Amino acid sequence: MKCPKCQSQDFNPFKHEGVEFDFCSDCHGIWCDRGELASYVETIKDTPEKFHLTSEGTLTEMECPKCEKNSLYEIPYLKAQSLLIDKCSECFGIWLDSKELGRIQQLAVNIDAKGKLERTISDMQNKGFNISILKK
Repeated sequence: MKCPKCQSQDFNPFKHEGVEFDFCSDCHGIWCDRGELASYVETIKDTPEKFHLTSEGTLTEMECPKCEKNSLYEIPYLKAQSLLIDKCSECFGIWLDSKELGRIQQLAVNIDAKGKLERTISDMQNKGFNISILKK
């Protein structure tokens, strides 16, 4: 893979909390395949709000490291926030510049708290745990 930001080919996979990202050793950006960002920050979708990339996003000069030749679109992570991320319209992977993963983690805490709890309880029930004491 080639970094969409600095063009380096020095990508290193790293796994943290069950999610494997691709990290650029040169510019410190992170490539997230579809679903990885949501899994890491524990939200339902990679981008909490629905955006139509080609009509609402801004086409960038960066190429998708997975699809190659396909440009990334810049969109806000949340409509009311200034954090912009870059997303591929084909594979739906996401490019995060250095330090953006931390900012997303901070924003995601308040996005889907109730949904996260409900998914956790449902998952526990499906695995046979008696979770009646968790429901109040």
